[in-house]
Amino acid sequence: MSILALVTSPEEIGLVVPWAARFAAVRDTSLTILCWSYSATPEASVMTGIEDSETSDSLVAAVREFISRSEDVPPSEDPDRSVSWIPSAQDAIIQRLAHPDPAAAMLERIEQEDPLLAIAAAKDQTGQSDYSDPLLQQSRSNTVILYGSSTAQPSRHRVFVGTADCSNDGFAIFLATQVTKPNKSRVNIARLDEESGEEHIEVGRQEISQLMRDIGVKPSERIRRRVYLDDDTKGLAAAAHRHDLVMIGMNSRLSPQDFLENVQDATVAVVKKAPPLRLWDKGGLRTDWLPHISTADYADLIQSLRHGSILSRDFLVMLGLAASIASLGLLQDSPAIVIGSMLLAPLMTPMIGNGLALAQANQKLGRRALLSVIIGFLLTLIVSSAVAFITPGKEMTSQVVSRGSPNILDLLVALFSGAAAAYAMARPSLTGTVAGVAIATALVPPLCSCGISMVYRQFDVAGGAALLFVTNLVAIVLGAAITFRWMGVSAGRANVRQKLWVFRTVGVFGILLIVLAFPLQRALQRNIDTGKAQPNSFPLTAAVQEALVEYIEKTPKLELIASGRPSSEHDEADVVLVLASPSPLSESYADELIRIVRHEMDNEELLVKVHCLREAWQRK
Repeated sequence: MSILALVTSPEEIGLVVPWAARFAAVRDTSLTILCWSYSATPEASVMTGIEDSETSDSLVAAVREFISRSEDVPPSEDPDRSVSWIPSAQDAIIQRLAHPDPAAAMLERIEQEDPLLAIAAAKDQTGQSDYSDPLLQQSRSNTVILYGSSTAQPSRHRVFVGTADCSNDGFAIFLATQVTKPNKSRVNIARLDEESGEEHIEVGRQEISQLMRDIGVKPSERIRRRVYLDDDTKGLAAAAHRHDLVMIGMNSRLSPQDFLENVQDATVAVVKKAPPLRLWDKGGLRTDWLPHISTADYADLIQSLRHGSILSRDFLVMLGLAASIASLGLLQDSPAIVIGSMLLAPLMTPMIGNGLALAQANQKLGRRALLSVIIGFLLTLIVSSAVAFITPGKEMTSQVVSRGSPNILDLLVALFSGAAAAYAMARPSLTGTVAGVAIATALVPPLCSCGISMVYRQFDVAGGAALLFVTNLVAIVLGAAITFRWMGVSAGRANVRQKLWVFRTVGVFGILLIVLAFPLQRALQRNIDTGKAQPNSFPLTAAVQEALVEYIEKTPKLELIASGRPSSEHDEADVVLVLASPSPLSESYADELIRIVRHEMDNEELLVKVHCLREAWQRK
């Protein structure tokens, strides 16, 4: 992959060629300079392709002369002020580009070659059009559009990067650190924040550090950070003075015009990271649009999962306490206590560790994580059985019974929960969501329900709870493994034995998933056939109920049996009242009850039915 540069006029040579050559040198790749030339004459219009560099053309000759002239300049004694700022330009491939539209021709070359970086001068050098340049809008490669004077020559090699919560900020920082690496010159990174207050300065610095971390740039003395508050665009732009290159991301709140008005003899570069969101390409499904994990986050992920998957004293203590709390919550039929135990249980981490082991083909991590899961499984069963054995009473609660009838929907929940947990662990900013994943999956409560049910000799419920746990285990591991591979975690240089272990393990888990799906699907169908409990009626408001009771209590031996709004759509009544009385009631009494309901509900159109049950006997 090479650097592709476009020059459309002699005025652009001094702007485009030096920086294109410098980017090519720091990335140790080739440079191709396309010199656009087109004439409307019939002879010239035939040329719609690319001619070799020997073609006689004034722009090609001008580029060659510029490169030759720059090579004759003697180097400076001060390395920070060296003028050898177009290194290896003599090796550049210079080609003539004949096409009616230079931008369209450049886009065609980008599609054909997929360059490492595409560089061109902005069509509107005033910067007023901001980011409307067609190369920025349509290029599928990393793109840099340059603004500034064609006679400016870098003297200090200093680069200024303006950031403002733009998706291309990280790429701008990456390019800035790359282009300054040979001279070890300074990079000043400035952030524009909408907030005010001293506390936001530190927050802004942390945001810059996170950007550097995401792109794999380590902190250095030559990289300085500064935060500008209250959208101080002018202050930030003024700080770019005495820099050779100013870089901003495409679609940033900062614009090229902001800097062109405040800096002199400097180049302003608008950068865009490729590619745009495109699912399909000529070669099939694209994957480079997917979210990939950064090098720093990958290292933290491996470290945290390795430590979290080890069978340690802390793991056993926390799991034992979580199992005790979950068992007591299940026996008390308390959802709040059960949810609390889910947050304490560390059983999710070794399961995600198994997923990472499959993605990495790491047998050692896989064995450690699996051992932790097995020991955790046994410990939770023992603790829950002991709690159930020493607790008075043998009554099964709804919290225990509900975990004894899993269905296919539980499998899907576990699969997506495993994927969500893996994604959140790979993204430091999302680690707070792992608690929600733990609640959604519920690993410890099913095991505790299994232990309690075995002590109470309810083996059908115990079997269902065990099935739920196995379902969660298989789905979480597979979901995590798929997510990690999706994010770019791979086996690397795995040998044949490691790859075979991955294939076998994934095969076993896949077969288990299929086998589990059959009983879980039948359980779901049974639930559908049985149907869900529906209330016959919905209660009236407290105000309506109190008004009715207050009126009815004035009549001796009259009792309100039921009142409510019918839940069935086939019942035409809006409100139904059922009373019991030893003697018949008059129609006027029923009319008064209807009037009370309509008045309290503020709707005179309500259809209210009053039923009176005649008591067949009376207790003496």
